[in-house]
Amino acid sequence: MAHATTVQIREEKFIFSDKAKRLAFILMGAGLLLALIGYFTYHPQVEGFTDEQNHHLPIKRLLASILFNGYFFFIIATCAAVFLAISQVANAGWYVAIRRIPEAMSSFMPIGAIVVFGVVFLSLVVFHGGIYHWGHDGVMEADPLLAKKTWYLNKPFFLIRLAVFTAFWTWCATMIRKYSQNEDQIGGLTNFDKTFKLSAAFLVVFGFTFSMFAWDITMSVDAHWYSTIFTIYNFATGWVSALTVIYLITWYLRSNGYLDGIASDEHMHDLGKFMFAFSVFWTYMWTAQFLLIWYANIPEEVAYYKPRMFGSYKFFFYINIVLNFVVPFFIFMRRGAKRSRQVGVFVGTCILIGHWNDVFLMVMPGAMNLAAAVTGDNPTGIIETPSQGIGLMEIGFLGVFAGLFLYITLNALSKANLYPTKHPFLKESILHDTGV
Repeated sequence: MAHATTVQIREEKFIFSDKAKRLAFILMGAGLLLALIGYFTYHPQVEGFTDEQNHHLPIKRLLASILFNGYFFFIIATCAAVFLAISQVANAGWYVAIRRIPEAMSSFMPIGAIVVFGVVFLSLVVFHGGIYHWGHDGVMEADPLLAKKTWYLNKPFFLIRLAVFTAFWTWCATMIRKYSQNEDQIGGLTNFDKTFKLSAAFLVVFGFTFSMFAWDITMSVDAHWYSTIFTIYNFATGWVSALTVIYLITWYLRSNGYLDGIASDEHMHDLGKFMFAFSVFWTYMWTAQFLLIWYANIPEEVAYYKPRMFGSYKFFFYINIVLNFVVPFFIFMRRGAKRSRQVGVFVGTCILIGHWNDVFLMVMPGAMNLAAAVTGDNPTGIIETPSQGIGLMEIGFLGVFAGLFLYITLNALSKANLYPTKHPFLKESILHDTGV
């Protein structure tokens, strides 16, 4: 593709329109209404459960619905910050034209962190376990397998590291965005160099802390089970979802007349290639985790897959592969598909729904299980609850968080120039060409 040899750099501000604001508020309002209706009309009568056991399910489903929705949007925002850090450390130039989009997405991180911490705190402290089976009184001491994990799975240490990790990530993302905006004001390489150093430190710390974060929030919901691939599997989910949101927002801006002559089909093509490639990477992680557990056939590991593959969650299990691999692989393989707004929006929507379903599968099966006394007949102290499906609560909180994420991201996008006018690689980005 041929490019003009001269580049006109200008100030361009995004106007957060009333129409976009209404959409965000409608999503939040309608979502909250659906969630409340879902909670107050949910009266489970699970076969074989006592009235007392059925009584615990509504609050567990409420907490789990908030957690997996909040976690999903939080890791999207966090991976947007990681995208900025990786690009900065790699001295990448192509992404600079769209840099302000992941910067704006990362603004959701404080809200997401508060939501995740709040649900965990309510579960462990207020409801004495809630959706975390290991947090129920007496469970850790009575279960020989869990008793070996008390040095790590204990409430004070759990809450402290969750607060420290998310606070540090949020601070790094805030400073990266601050340096970028300062660069627009004063130019030079001072803020560029600061961003480089902070990004390098952030990535090193994030690599270790995200591992523990994924173990804590999602893997410890099924505390008897463990997987050494689970962290990178979680990251793959957040990473491809963040890339997809960047892709969709870029299309939204371009279709509304923004970034004209700045972000081109070449940028859409590269973002589409990322979506395609990391959908394959997610599938590789998914397959690797499954095959190792299937081959080893260790009881505490296969227990994770049994209800998902053969039990009441099997529809969600298999649709995962269709939405997260089959659709992006076969549709986005073509070069022109990545450059088509209609095709891109369809594939992007499928990917986001698919990975939302993926996080649903990580959290809900374990979160809905009940705690019971550890006996010879029930050595784990777990009573499995069959799938309650995806209902008004899950869909409602999806609307709440989608609307909140949309509002915060677009609002943040309107607070600075739509692209960094004094970034040293801006012209390189504008003239970016993917080739054939």
